[in-house]
Amino acid sequence: MILFTSDLDRTLIYSKRMMEMFPPISETVEVEQKANETMSMMTKETAILLQQVQQQTLFVPVTTRALHQYKRIHFMNDLDPAFAITSNGGTILEKGQPYDKWTKTLCRRIEDSSIPREDMLHLFQTFKSDAWLQRSFYVDDLFYVHHVDVNVLQQADLHAIVQEFDAHGWYVLLQGKKLYFMPKVLTKEAAIEYMMEFCTYDVHIAAGDSIMDYGMLKMADLAFTPNHGDLKDKQPKVLSNTTYSPYDGEAFTQHLLQTVLQMATQQTVV
Repeated sequence: MILFTSDLDRTLIYSKRMMEMFPPISETVEVEQKANETMSMMTKETAILLQQVQQQTLFVPVTTRALHQYKRIHFMNDLDPAFAITSNGGTILEKGQPYDKWTKTLCRRIEDSSIPREDMLHLFQTFKSDAWLQRSFYVDDLFYVHHVDVNVLQQADLHAIVQEFDAHGWYVLLQGKKLYFMPKVLTKEAAIEYMMEFCTYDVHIAAGDSIMDYGMLKMADLAFTPNHGDLKDKQPKVLSNTTYSPYDGEAFTQHLLQTVLQMATQQTVV
């Protein structure tokens, strides 16, 4: 059995903007809706491929999305994977329900390794500026996402923030216009490692597009990252187990899922 852990946004599903940047050659289908508006899409072909992958592997979606954001991806709800990981590793879903033992374990790890949220916020007050901070979100009582004006936020200031909070057990990362503040122990790979204890599998395949997926890709037997992603540009070290794909957008997703299916079929034959 193959364990296939994969990021969602920009790895398996795509926004309308991403679809316009990398136009697919086949018809698209909606996979996520919010207030009657299409939020994310796949092509019909990759949607069918992912359904087949779900049937032939232990497929685990892994996302930084908040739990409520993950649940509105109706295509994933229909697939009904045995496990899913949301909130950048903060929540493990087993048959759609949060696995409480992991939640308690993670809370202890956070308490033991980083300053409390209240202290973190107090420290952030000494750095933040209304000139670049636009709005903030607290995700699933775990981490913060700040929307910032990247044209105003200076690299020197960002570097100072990263260094200061690293010393207090918090990881700070700028992704596009989003500035993440996370406890350093809150990672996708930590949740996957915990989940693996009660999973049966032979080979672990992983896929992701961003630096937040680096640890997940590193721990896999075989991994894939798209050309359109930023992992290849921000990674601390080239991963020998990872295929740095020349494909962008849905072309990458199609090639990824076809490869996973081929490997799953070969395992079945053997």
